[in-house]
Amino acid sequence: MIKINGIKIKVEHFPDGSQRIMDFPDELVVSNPEWSTPYFEIVWLYEDDGEMFTLHCVVEHLRRVQNYSSNMVINLVMPYVPNGRLDRIYSDNEVFTLKYFANFINGLNFNKVSVFDPHSNVTTALIDRIHHLKDVSSLVEQAMDIIGDDDNLTIYFPDEGAYKRYSNLSGIEDFPKLYGKKVRDWKTGKISHIDIYNEFNEKATENEICRRKVLMIDDIISYGGTMAYSADKLKEMGAVEIYAYASHTENSILDKEKGTFLNRLNDNIINGLFTTNSIYNGSHPRIRVIHEF
Repeated sequence: MIKINGIKIKVEHFPDGSQRIMDFPDELVVSNPEWSTPYFEIVWLYEDDGEMFTLHCVVEHLRRVQNYSSNMVINLVMPYVPNGRLDRIYSDNEVFTLKYFANFINGLNFNKVSVFDPHSNVTTALIDRIHHLKDVSSLVEQAMDIIGDDDNLTIYFPDEGAYKRYSNLSGIEDFPKLYGKKVRDWKTGKISHIDIYNEFNEKATENEICRRKVLMIDDIISYGGTMAYSADKLKEMGAVEIYAYASHTENSILDKEKGTFLNRLNDNIINGLFTTNSIYNGSHPRIRVIHEF
């Protein structure tokens, strides 16, 4: 979905699938002489790659139809950065999609590009004039307030990457922290189980988990396999309530066939997921959007 100054851009399609934008809002294309600095904020809540062409078209359209001077400002708010997972390549056979996506965004020459919790520092390095919309700490603290019972809460990270990324968040300094290590079946490559470690890189004991509430934290969740297997292990070791926070939740989380996390929600193993609307637009009674962009 793309909005400009709060107005959603309506996109239709010809029979061949090409885009047709015939209802561009009049209030966005008429110059207002009272604006000393004409300003446009484009909010892009990513749904599919076809929106890249929509974005390109509306930016070019604004620049063409406006009789504005060089002080015209167009900012992009893009909470979720598409292609962020492919932030490196290991051979010439791989296409570096994040780099080329960043080239596309940079080519539109926005005055500012605002993102939320990008997957890695590579994204920050590749996109020009990038700014961060919000501190992850504030949303994690919001989730913790909803969970309550601070004296009985443990923070858990589903892998070492998440541990390195989030263990120093403000607001969680005084809480016990654990992280998971995936153990894979060497024949199939699939995750067989999760081993849980404490901050001293020692395997966690049941005493560290038993009768405690747990909040799992990560940046992106798709089908939620790692968190699902983590929840199984945490429950096995005596956790009484298990919650999750993800900055970006893909709608695939609701897939009834592949959604391992969904199964744990429905089976009461995971009590709830806290997230944003950066890419999630689904509905589930235990998935709570705690911030909207």
